[in-house]
Amino acid sequence: MGAEAVITMDTSPVDLATTANIESAEARTWADLYAAAPTEFAASAGLGSSEVGGALILRWAATGRRYFSRVIGLGVTQPVTEDAIDRILEAYHRAGIDMFLLQSLPHCRPAEYEAWLRDRGLEPFDAQDRVVRGAEPFAAGVPTDRALAVERVGPETKDEWAAFLQRVYRLDTGPWLQALIGRPGWHQYVVREGDDVVAARGMHIGGDGTAWLGMDGPVPGVMTEDYEPDAALCAYMVDDGLRLGARSFIADIEAPSPRMDTPAYDYFARLGFRRPYVRTHHARL
Repeated sequence: MGAEAVITMDTSPVDLATTANIESAEARTWADLYAAAPTEFAASAGLGSSEVGGALILRWAATGRRYFSRVIGLGVTQPVTEDAIDRILEAYHRAGIDMFLLQSLPHCRPAEYEAWLRDRGLEPFDAQDRVVRGAEPFAAGVPTDRALAVERVGPETKDEWAAFLQRVYRLDTGPWLQALIGRPGWHQYVVREGDDVVAARGMHIGGDGTAWLGMDGPVPGVMTEDYEPDAALCAYMVDDGLRLGARSFIADIEAPSPRMDTPAYDYFARLGFRRPYVRTHHARL
């Protein structure tokens, strides 16, 4: 990144209603993402979603990876019950999925929720910092000395983009990713350095105007220590999202720092994001 002074990110909390809206917007995004998978591929990969207790239950059995089989919104959109937790665990068992995640947030209800998870053998696995911004004007980008060129993915580059993400994540997505190009609400982006694609991110703008930024690869702080391509992507996408009519933006810092001292906090703060809460993932370890 450039030599400009680091900007401190705002960590003011939000209320339950705001949190429920944020988590519901993400749940709708993931539900639509999974619904976009071609039927034959979804069946062969054990991929799909369902709802229990007001929460979205994602499953992708073929990956064996927790992040693609997880629960979004449990205990936030409505109070969780022990029965709902048991139904979720049973659903994963029936699908043959042992690697999955349930989330907890400061807003989860009732207070016994995390104790109920521990009673069922689920322990904190990791955490993500939720970052959000509104529709305030885009003030500036992020400093860089590199020649990074961001472009939208279209029909002519969709195979290159899909191959890049599959290579980065070491996943087989069949024809699924290409089905997102031209799907209502979806916008995909890559950043090139020279002729090479070095990073990618996706944006989904829902019916409520919430723009979800995700599908990032390689994930900064997890898969790479090079944050600059993702910073360039996020800057371009916020600007593009506002042009497309987005009224708010949500994303995650997937490699959180208690001191908030990684480049991700700096560039998200420069782009007008703040961190209202942390999401903790629980798993059977």
